[in-house]
Amino acid sequence: MRLTHAGVDPADRMGVMHQPPDRLPASSRRILFVSSTTMGGSGRSQRELATALRQRGCRIRFLVDDGSHRPVGRRVLEELTDATVRFSERGVGRLVDRCRSVVGRRTRSVTVDGVAMSVTVAPENAICSLIDEWRPTLVVASSISRVTWRAVRSECRRRGVPTVLYLREDTAIGHLTAGLTADVVIGNSASLVAAAARHGVDADFLPSVVRLTPLAAPPSGEVALMVNPLPTHGLGLMGAIATALREIPFVLQESWSLNEQQQADVDELVRAHANLTFRAYEPDPPHIFRDARLLLAPHRIDNRPRTVLEAQANGLPVIATGHPGLVEAVGDGGILLDPDAAVDDWIAAIESVWHTDDLRSTLSDRARIHAARPEIDPGVVVERFIEIVRTLDSQEAML
Repeated sequence: MRLTHAGVDPADRMGVMHQPPDRLPASSRRILFVSSTTMGGSGRSQRELATALRQRGCRIRFLVDDGSHRPVGRRVLEELTDATVRFSERGVGRLVDRCRSVVGRRTRSVTVDGVAMSVTVAPENAICSLIDEWRPTLVVASSISRVTWRAVRSECRRRGVPTVLYLREDTAIGHLTAGLTADVVIGNSASLVAAAARHGVDADFLPSVVRLTPLAAPPSGEVALMVNPLPTHGLGLMGAIATALREIPFVLQESWSLNEQQQADVDELVRAHANLTFRAYEPDPPHIFRDARLLLAPHRIDNRPRTVLEAQANGLPVIATGHPGLVEAVGDGGILLDPDAAVDDWIAAIESVWHTDDLRSTLSDRARIHAARPEIDPGVVVERFIEIVRTLDSQEAML
């Protein structure tokens, strides 16, 4: 069975979308963004979308887990979550779950990129009071854990608040396989939309909002850059690549905060290779490209990272894994390798782009053109988001 947004027939939905774009739908007037992260490209894109909607007259709030180190609260939450599952069939699961629901009810206020946020280690435990207090007309969930999304979706349905699930990672498809579908589902890549369709869910394609601010001067071309040095993003290849290409300086740029073990793994790799350097999180995204000659994205997962677009806007060729999301993101502005490619193939591709000026110049020109395509213009994306959520206006649940 193929689902449609909130039971609205696609033909009727198109009629609604043709209303003047300057009239904001009722469902967009008080928007609560809920997420299990504020980090990386997802966190930044959520904030940029929210800021654009606020400029169009919406009231915006965020409820997030910002990943801040609160070891006691997180450890208690993990233990109680595990106990809820283990004891669910022993008659005490409800008691344990009730204890878990107390953790993180109180939030603290922070500001990230000019956006005010309510922060807690467990957004699912603070959602009820925030909905009752602020009465949002729409909840948008992005990069959200399964536990958090399950609770948010349940409480929103109980209170008649429409929900949007914005798929930004391949792992988020698991929410749909678990039957946790929102009133509207959006995918930031065609591959995620197709994956949702395979599970009977009709999702709209909408790229993430990426506000580009290219460097004032072209990158100096001194290093090969890898962003987000995690196993899921291909860190396991970097040792062999650095060994084979000793003449090339590689930079491992932090994006998502690394936990203790991840940082230890990166530090060990850097100590073992003189041409590998780690750089901590940089709050000014364009600055990370200042000395790059190319962007390396040997990802083991299918995603559509905004880093690719930001790099291409600065004329950097991208060498990436040929997963569907990365194929969309890179286009012809780089080189795509098979997900099963041997490390020697990665070495050859990097070497060719690094040392061949004509190839690098051609890919650089193509990268800039690809980064300027109309479908990813922030204004276009925001207006399209408004059109999509306008489909919720006819619901009786609207406030």
